[in-house]
Amino acid sequence: MSFAPQAARQAIQVVARALGFSGVGIAPAHADQGTRLQDWLAAGKHADMQWMERHLPARLNPELVLPGVRSVIMLTYEYAAHDARNAPGHIARYAQGEDYHKLLAAKLADIDETLSFYGGTQRCFTDSGPVSERFFAAQAGLGWIGRNGLLIRPGRGSYCFLASVLTTLELPCDAPMPPRCGNCHRCEEACPTAALKDGQCDARRCLSFWTIEAHSTPPQDIAAAAKERLYGCDICQEVCPWNRSATREQAVDPHLLMPAELCALSPERLAALSDAEFERLFAGSPIRRIGLEHLRQNIERMREW
Repeated sequence: MSFAPQAARQAIQVVARALGFSGVGIAPAHADQGTRLQDWLAAGKHADMQWMERHLPARLNPELVLPGVRSVIMLTYEYAAHDARNAPGHIARYAQGEDYHKLLAAKLADIDETLSFYGGTQRCFTDSGPVSERFFAAQAGLGWIGRNGLLIRPGRGSYCFLASVLTTLELPCDAPMPPRCGNCHRCEEACPTAALKDGQCDARRCLSFWTIEAHSTPPQDIAAAAKERLYGCDICQEVCPWNRSATREQAVDPHLLMPAELCALSPERLAALSDAEFERLFAGSPIRRIGLEHLRQNIERMREW
């Protein structure tokens, strides 16, 4: 069978929509990424996330991830825009339901199979591989990278997961979308630790980093700002006008909704969980990754401040 690029593109769009993805865009694999990522790393803004440095060559050159790659297919998958917690202690919206890595992996396997039918070889990721997903999502016309460093989509905002499919097929690409933040700086102004500047997030001051990734004690001013944060932070998304005006026609996958038990569980009760209770409650959740002890440390900071 001869390869028909437009037919392959249409097939991807049909399959992706059927799988629940809200957006599909395609970018050339070798688009120039400039020096933005290198400059961010050189300034130490990745904190102690050393894997960012180790994987830099692959992020800048997708050929190192998939030899012969020609196109990067970017997909968006919605998560809840509202906060389901009705007890003290904030949990980032993306982590309120099941682990999105596992949820999207099976769906990406179906897209891989579709592309294989057209003769392509693929590698698929969702925030799990050395791919500059936000860069390629912007290049694929799905949105632009806002001043909070997140992909913002007109009419939909930023509450979405990104998934990427690297393929050896040369597919028709979409046009990049220009930034549309204008003179708005609400995310930068609202960030309680001044972690946002010039469209980049300094992880050394980011509450998400300190409540999820960090393995050390935060500075006193960071700890004070993190007093209501159990896991992650959504402030820069909550104040974004593009999220407030978003129209969400597509229903959120039920797997990504917060279990009723967790909605009302107080910080005191969370801190008192046994190892077995923690494993049961967070068995399929991203929160399981930080472990019970780290969660208790976050809760203790709440009590101190």
